[in-house]
Amino acid sequence: MTTSAFTTIDLTATTPPADAPASSVVVLVYRGAEGDPTLDTADLERAVVDPLMAAFSAVQHHWTAITEARHRGRVVVLAPASAALGDPLRPLDCAVSGALISFVRSVAIELQRHGGAANAVFYDTDPNEPAVSELIAALTAEHAAAVTGQEIYAANGTDLGRLHP
Repeated sequence: MTTSAFTTIDLTATTPPADAPASSVVVLVYRGAEGDPTLDTADLERAVVDPLMAAFSAVQHHWTAITEARHRGRVVVLAPASAALGDPLRPLDCAVSGALISFVRSVAIELQRHGGAANAVFYDTDPNEPAVSELIAALTAEHAAAVTGQEIYAANGTDLGRLHP
């Protein structure tokens, strides 16, 4: 089995993702917006538009390497489970998580044509948790291309599904 070169891009960082070298495995990390939950226009751009544009730009930048990786191209998006499951105190984070799930599914559909895969992994408190690292290793393994378009929870029992109104 060959080892993958990971490119990790923090979706809330100020460094443009295009500065990262192209790789066949791209891990996008969304940590959520900092600060109190508010809903003015500046917050929407900073908390919602910026991370989504960063995710789109990163995948676009790496698309050639991902699609030419001969069944090894992968996109993994990491995000807080609390935002994916619904957090009434963090509505903007919830909006971003929902959009990232849809984004991952769209990328997964496109990547299937090239033998690649895309998945969303939701973590409990830290994207560097051992369970998350192991899950990323499994999802990026050569034989794991069939697991694609999934939202997977690696967060202390929160894998029971999203909350619904």
